[in-house]
Amino acid sequence: MLISTILFAQSNLLNSDLRQVHVDQLSDNDIIYYYQKLQQSNISLDQAYQIAASRGMPQDEITKLQQRIQVLKDSQKLNSGNQQQTTQTNQGNRLTDSSGMSDRTEDRTRHLTREEEVDTRIFGSELFTSSSLTFEPNLHIATPVNYIVGPGDQLVIEVYGESEQTYNPKVTPDGNIAITNVGPIFVAGLTIEQATAKIRSRFASTIYRAIATGGTNVQVTLGNIRSIQISVIGQAKRPATYTVSSLTPVFNALFLCGGPNKNGSYRNIELVRNNKVIKTIDLYKVLVNGNAEDNVRLMDQDIIHIPFYKTRVILGGQVKRPGIFETVPQENLQQLLDYAGGFTDSAYRSSVKITQLTDKEKQVADVDSKDFSSYIPKGSDSVDVGKVINRFTNRISIEGAIMRPGVFELTNGLTVKQLILKADGLREDAFLNRGIITRLEDNLQVSIVSFDVTNILNGTQPDIPLKREDKVTISSISDLRNKWTVEIRGQVRFPGTYDYKDSTAIKDIIFEAGGFTDAATGKNIEVARRVTNGNVNDTSTQIAKIEQVSAEKDLLYNRDNFYLQPFDVIIVHNNPGYFTQKTIKIEGEVMYPGEYVINANDEKLSDIIKRAGGFKNTADPSGASLKRINRIDSQSVIKTQNISKLSTTRRDSTISDSLSKEAVKPYDLIGINLQEVMAHQGITNDLIVEDGDLIFVPKKNQAIKVRGEVLFPTQFAFQQGMNLKAYVDMAGGFTSNAQRRKAFVIGANGNARRVKHFLFFKSYPEILSGDDIFVPKKPERAGISTAETIGITSAAVGIMSVVLALINNLK
Repeated sequence: MLISTILFAQSNLLNSDLRQVHVDQLSDNDIIYYYQKLQQSNISLDQAYQIAASRGMPQDEITKLQQRIQVLKDSQKLNSGNQQQTTQTNQGNRLTDSSGMSDRTEDRTRHLTREEEVDTRIFGSELFTSSSLTFEPNLHIATPVNYIVGPGDQLVIEVYGESEQTYNPKVTPDGNIAITNVGPIFVAGLTIEQATAKIRSRFASTIYRAIATGGTNVQVTLGNIRSIQISVIGQAKRPATYTVSSLTPVFNALFLCGGPNKNGSYRNIELVRNNKVIKTIDLYKVLVNGNAEDNVRLMDQDIIHIPFYKTRVILGGQVKRPGIFETVPQENLQQLLDYAGGFTDSAYRSSVKITQLTDKEKQVADVDSKDFSSYIPKGSDSVDVGKVINRFTNRISIEGAIMRPGVFELTNGLTVKQLILKADGLREDAFLNRGIITRLEDNLQVSIVSFDVTNILNGTQPDIPLKREDKVTISSISDLRNKWTVEIRGQVRFPGTYDYKDSTAIKDIIFEAGGFTDAATGKNIEVARRVTNGNVNDTSTQIAKIEQVSAEKDLLYNRDNFYLQPFDVIIVHNNPGYFTQKTIKIEGEVMYPGEYVINANDEKLSDIIKRAGGFKNTADPSGASLKRINRIDSQSVIKTQNISKLSTTRRDSTISDSLSKEAVKPYDLIGINLQEVMAHQGITNDLIVEDGDLIFVPKKNQAIKVRGEVLFPTQFAFQQGMNLKAYVDMAGGFTSNAQRRKAFVIGANGNARRVKHFLFFKSYPEILSGDDIFVPKKPERAGISTAETIGITSAAVGIMSVVLALINNLK
């Protein structure tokens, strides 16, 4: 029942006559379906109601439809996009509403077959591919006085004055309207103005006598507009019979049928009425001039005939709208260029090149600009508008030490001197001994013409006439030499390279470099000067001249200045008596731990301990350590590289890897014995402290750690007189993987002690309080494969056989 109801509703709504449609018989899905179709076609509800009224849908049914749509909007069913839609669509060519909305439910270009596709280069094709340009009739305008009344129109007759009455008669198929107490009035074929006069006359002679005296008036307008049928034939994309509103103009009908196809004419479209061509439509009037005089209103049974095109011309190149243009007889090339919007700014306008087709082959014709208005393009002509070449007819230029360098116009007889004066003369730094002219010869080869600038200006040398594209170059003095600089290094605030200036004194460059630093000395400033005339044959050739200069640090001005020369290198040395504060840090079991500033260059560990108040009772001076920043200098890098090369030659990467790790360590740990140092101050172990040193004095530690390859790694209480072997035995002894010969002890102060060997005797190190004992693991060795075992055994058997053979021979 639902499917049959939907099919019934569609058949009614798609019918040109909507008088029999009943909204109550439509389901919600039907209304949602057609509402979405309207949305896809960009048709508003107001327009849809007017279309429905023009096709005979009663006003009360339109009101019901409005109410149903509003209810669906309130329930948001329309916004939810209900997908239950009928997929059956009318695939025929017949449009069923006055604005073509059923045909525009989807993108019209998707329905075109390959034969219907149009070359977009054809001028005017975009008129029928734009969805925003439909030429729909305006249904809100007042009734035109020349509108021809016909069957199906509904008239609205307003009687006002002494009598008040409204009539809504509909024109019957036989052309009459029926008015109660008046009788039928034939109005078909009359204009609104004529129908109004006839109705007024009948009313005045029957029921409204006051019309004759002027007491009562009659006004006739259109109510619902009738539908008419028109046909589009010929070279249209979709030739067919269409049902449209009686107010529809011819351009709207052309849009509905998709316009001319690829062979259709845009210039000679015929409107046939009563078997006569009443109008020849030229779409170029609208496209070029916006003239819509050919957009006449259609009448019932009108025929639009689109013939084949007769002449088309391809226009390309430097025009504003290149494309394919249709021409009519006696249209010239200038009119064709006007259709394309004229030339672009870079177009070559003197002539155009036309490629023509003969009966056998192609040929080329050049048409000059003076013949544009007389040349009549032929079918299949291809017009190409060229581009101006990238060169100048009268350009010259001047550059270098000129007040106003740039491009100038080449006037008749212009010379080098005149061009210099035209550019406001030379700059003060101009090099006057030589100038050059870079000239482009007639054969496009580049040549150089030299001249003496001074002689040209004072007239002692003949002036040189200039030619097109000449470039005059007059260099600056500074352009012909290296850039002069001076360099300042050492104890100035902004060392670097500075531009040399004439009469620059030593104090000037120091001032320009930000002045002296606090560590600088104004004495013994070295100035290294280039040697430009050295004797290369001398065994001791001087390569730089050194000057010793002094300058007051206050940079006072005086006349005793040392003046610099280009490329001087100034070095400001440090003040030997200037020192910055250096600090060390002491932590752990001292009376006053913290940071201390080094007092003298030879301050020792014992001095720092005294300044820190000495040791606490809980301190272990023998386990103290010194952490020193690893300052990697160039000498240490060279040593590391040399040892790395040596280890490479010995094919031992272990040494190289170890040295690489040492090179990047941030600090070194130095083992010290402060107990011995404080007992004998000034001894060798009483090291001189350095900036950044960290001295750590630990607490007394009565525990001994045993780690590594022992059966039970742990800690033991310190016992005086016990050696490494005794503590290992307390930890269960060595494991099977222990490397006994490599066992060692790390003292609390960072010193390491190992087991000593002499012949078959071992000497184990004495253990002190806080020491760590470490037993390393044997290195893993690769096992011998079966094949290697067989090979070794075979070799051994062979050797034994040889030995036995020798013994037998000796016997």
